[in-house]
Amino acid sequence: MKNTIITVWALLSFVYANAQQAADKKTHMGGGGFTIGYGNMDISKLQVFTPPSTSKLTNDMMVIGGTGHAFLNNFVIGGSGFGIVGDVTKNDSVRVSASGGIGTFDFGYLVVNKAKLKVFPLLGIGGGGFGVQMTKTKNLSASQVSDNPSQEININQGGLVADISINMNLIPNMEYDEKSKSYGGFMTGLKVGYVYSLPRTDWRYSGGEISGGPRFGMNMMYVKLIIGGFGSDNN
Repeated sequence: MKNTIITVWALLSFVYANAQQAADKKTHMGGGGFTIGYGNMDISKLQVFTPPSTSKLTNDMMVIGGTGHAFLNNFVIGGSGFGIVGDVTKNDSVRVSASGGIGTFDFGYLVVNKAKLKVFPLLGIGGGGFGVQMTKTKNLSASQVSDNPSQEININQGGLVADISINMNLIPNMEYDEKSKSYGGFMTGLKVGYVYSLPRTDWRYSGGEISGGPRFGMNMMYVKLIIGGFGSDNN
């Protein structure tokens, strides 16, 4: 879980940096917010890493992160990032979990541009990683720790990813702010997409490389709810 939190924090920082760069270009419209949803990724090949005494990890994932985009006329630029929290299984002595994360720079085009509705496809290009974590769960003595220091192992791989999605932003009401001379309001919406990365076999763990690992790529369908805000210097 610690690694997942660090990954999400890094990805959200990436999103903020891209959104801020877009805002510095004095765009006419922009929005962003928190995202949470469901993903499905086939991780059956990763069962080779799990102890036979534990049940199999499922393909169900929770995806949680953020997104921010600016609209330059009908063009869309920005960034997205999210952590992937997978299944957890355990027995009396070990806990096994699956997790990862993705961060992308996005660009797209508005196909529906109404005051209260924005619809646009996006192509995101960036990096991501995914893996399996195993931790001992039984109590240990001090001598057991020193005799067998490998109480936790993180197995992962990473590389270039592509994220193709359809995005729908709903802005129920925009209020004018006299001080900033702009409009702003609450935004919600949906993001439905597919993440793809080329299959790889270059697995690593916290101490080095792993040979003979499965050929695996991050290929995941997802649907996410967006909750945030939207702003414009005109209505």
